[in-house]
Amino acid sequence: MTMKRWIVVTVITMVLAWVSASYGAMKVFVSIPPQKWLVEAVGGELVSVELLVRAGQDPHTFEPRPKQVAALSRAKVWYTLGMEFEKRLQEKVQAVAPGLTVIDMSREVEKVVMVEDGHEHGGHDSSGHDAHGEEPLDPHVWLSPVNLQIMSRTVAETLAAGDPANGEEYRRKQMVVEAQLETLNQKLLEMLKPYRGASFFVFHPSFGYFGNAYGLVQEPVELEGKSPGPRQLSALIAKAKAQQVKVIFVQPQFDPKAAQAVAAAIGGSVVPLDSLAEDVPANLQVMATKIEDALKK
Repeated sequence: MTMKRWIVVTVITMVLAWVSASYGAMKVFVSIPPQKWLVEAVGGELVSVELLVRAGQDPHTFEPRPKQVAALSRAKVWYTLGMEFEKRLQEKVQAVAPGLTVIDMSREVEKVVMVEDGHEHGGHDSSGHDAHGEEPLDPHVWLSPVNLQIMSRTVAETLAAGDPANGEEYRRKQMVVEAQLETLNQKLLEMLKPYRGASFFVFHPSFGYFGNAYGLVQEPVELEGKSPGPRQLSALIAKAKAQQVKVIFVQPQFDPKAAQAVAAAIGGSVVPLDSLAEDVPANLQVMATKIEDALKK
């Protein structure tokens, strides 16, 4: 067999093996990149995971393409997080695909309410509503190793329910993931311990669960989804100066102009901090390092 023919045969064999593996895998959809990491970590080669909101897109303004809606309607499971776009999309998809199983990955996580001053309060039920009203709950639950542990159990349990023959494998992988997340959590607890009670300034309030996990307080530049007006901006600058803040964190999905205005006024800098990076454990470590560096200044 010539080298050229050998290469062709090898490539065809690899493609056929890939197609075979993909065909046999459970087709699962997730909404955002961090979920993809978690489902793949628990499901391994037994799942084929597709993504709705891709890197650089903003879930708050996301609208799926018709091709994505069609693909979602053919999936077996869709893991959600209680985001607004998911609620709109679910109604459309389930009207044409009643067999699609929609699972809130965060259903066992205790949610907190997003409030204007950056402080968040827990004690809310798993239905997505505040027990004392209809205040919006913070959906950024994946930015906490403990929450990820809880969600990994939900993923393993529900994958096993849909694929009982591989239930033990899902549970085995989940235990590995949970142990890795516990190691990370202990590392970050020790790393950020000296800064408990400190504030860090962010554009969009994505980091409430991270702050709660490590005794930190996020101070958002954005108010109720909008950039601050002159009065709010002035108050924010005064607060940043009083706390000797030198860094404003901005997510890549948002316009940095308001954050840049605050940074310029306090003689500080704007630093990127991505809440939607797919590799969540690595991203949590990056976040902790950047926040630690900012609090040292």
